[in-house]
Amino acid sequence: MSIFDWLRGKRDTVHVAEDRIWLTQAAKFAGIQREVASALADPRGPDAVFLVAHFDDCLHELRSLASRAGFDESRVLVIGSKELEGRSAAGRLDPSQTVLLVVGERHPLPWHDDRLLEFARSLACRCRFVQHVSLDDRLLKCFAGPWVQGVARRLGMREDEPIESRIVGRRIRSAQETIERQATGDAPARSAQEWMERNCPNLA
Repeated sequence: MSIFDWLRGKRDTVHVAEDRIWLTQAAKFAGIQREVASALADPRGPDAVFLVAHFDDCLHELRSLASRAGFDESRVLVIGSKELEGRSAAGRLDPSQTVLLVVGERHPLPWHDDRLLEFARSLACRCRFVQHVSLDDRLLKCFAGPWVQGVARRLGMREDEPIESRIVGRRIRSAQETIERQATGDAPARSAQEWMERNCPNLA
């Protein structure tokens, strides 16, 4: 969306950032914590922050980091993706407000990520939408690990800094589409690893 569309007040007021790719899960969660802390400290920062996870293990990590950081619970909501989609949180926001929606992982099936983006677009206000992944995440480890590691080395990637690459984002999407074609279902699971074992054993 161009700046002119923004000024004209077009309906799609969601800014979708490139995936933030980290070397390790520890670096990923530390990066999420820094991003949220910085946003909350900014006088022009978001009125609300949604920290979202698809699986229970990631949700637990997000809740732990929010607790350790002492985030203001009136501004920061840590929530599972399915629960978020069913909420009427949009009703408490008006067009003058802003939201930061941070997703702590990618789901093996692309449409789960797409539904979160649809939720962001359903909000009554402006929203920044960003997804964080690490090379330790099941999706990247299985399909894109060595390739992304090569890109990371060429880009001089460090432990405490993510890379943001449209090419890597396309590679992740391609991996999701491969899983979608071969998955036998979408049975619930506590982690991405368990989900793969239950729903796509040929690729687990």
